[in-house]
Amino acid sequence: MNMRKKISIGIIGYGTVGSNTAAVLQKKNRFFADRTGIDFHIKKICDVNWDNKRDWMPPVSMRTNDYNDIINDPEINIVVELIGKFHPAYEIIKKSLRQGKAVVTANKFLLSKKLTELLTLADTSGSYLGFEASVAGAIPVIKMLRESFIGNRINSVIGILNGTTNYILSSMTEKHQTFSDALKSAQSLGYAESEPSLDISGKDSAQKLVIISTYAFQCGILDRDFLIEGIERIEPQDIDFARELGYKIKLLAIGKRLDDTVFLKVHPALIPVNHMLSDVESVYNAVYFEGDLFGKTLIYGEGAGGKAATSAVIADIMEIGRKLYLGSYLSEQFIINPHVKFQSSDELKTRYYLRFTAIDRHGVLASIANILGKNKISIASVIQKEENPEHAVPIVMLTHAAIEKNLQKAVSTIDKLSCIRQPTQIIRIEG
Repeated sequence: MNMRKKISIGIIGYGTVGSNTAAVLQKKNRFFADRTGIDFHIKKICDVNWDNKRDWMPPVSMRTNDYNDIINDPEINIVVELIGKFHPAYEIIKKSLRQGKAVVTANKFLLSKKLTELLTLADTSGSYLGFEASVAGAIPVIKMLRESFIGNRINSVIGILNGTTNYILSSMTEKHQTFSDALKSAQSLGYAESEPSLDISGKDSAQKLVIISTYAFQCGILDRDFLIEGIERIEPQDIDFARELGYKIKLLAIGKRLDDTVFLKVHPALIPVNHMLSDVESVYNAVYFEGDLFGKTLIYGEGAGGKAATSAVIADIMEIGRKLYLGSYLSEQFIINPHVKFQSSDELKTRYYLRFTAIDRHGVLASIANILGKNKISIASVIQKEENPEHAVPIVMLTHAAIEKNLQKAVSTIDKLSCIRQPTQIIRIEG
């Protein structure tokens, strides 16, 4: 008889992903056992409220309201933390790792602040931390950085990391919707939360970028330390002007390295229609990498939703289960590169799309161009289609590469001109 090794699992948090994970582990138990030689057994599940019905409800003997029942159970090998937020998830993960238990989590908020600490704790405790589901759902971004790209120096990461914002921008582009209408559509379809600020502000993408950059650039940086802008101010006319100029607008999470200097930023950007990321539409995610050995690579897929996250959680459970099966610890020591320097947002250099809303009268263009020139900003092209001396009209300019602080200073001065009727729209150009 073939005696399979049993790996016992405790799940903390029985929401959408937690319940999906438990249901899949139960339904596909034989499938996983045949592929790995391991019997993945759920011993206990913790949730604060068992009144909420799910597709698969565990037997009462498997339920608990106290996560310590899982952490302190000597038979449980892997703790799956799926409650989100910072507390008590931080304490749960630390206690579990200190007791030598492996941990799988999808908690991007926590990891964006404590990843290097938790990786170090996992290594000193002789255990494992899996967090594939924290970034881009089912797309194996972390696995590629940890394993497939381990021999590379990563020089560039550009990602569409939030399905909600990508759906909104796609709807504005394809259906000519306003931002408000596209957001309502996303909410009605379940792609956006009723309180969507984390997504549309760019903060969700920024948290994921921090996690990716920890591996890509061996650096420790918090999302408060770099430029983050959301998509709230994007208007249909910006989408139309971008199309006319040969671009699409996407919310991008960008990390680049030059020698030992790294910069990170999250913002809406104009990207050329022939860029690999321009065809990523709806709720899909994608990450574009440049490395010294593999060159350029794009990975693409569903980044949001319960099934995508469940897929990533299951993958981590399987991988960690195999390592535990071997019986000897495989060190995953992670070291921050102390020589990495961070470039401040003020010093970033890029091209810009500028849309001024100005009264159409003699000398306006000359005044704007003069202020830009004084701040070392060179104009590449200008579009002004409308003529109406009585009302404000849009004037669109594309610049050559300019320094961020110079651009901000120039726009601040321009917006004070008597001919300017609305704050200037600034969108950076990538690619």
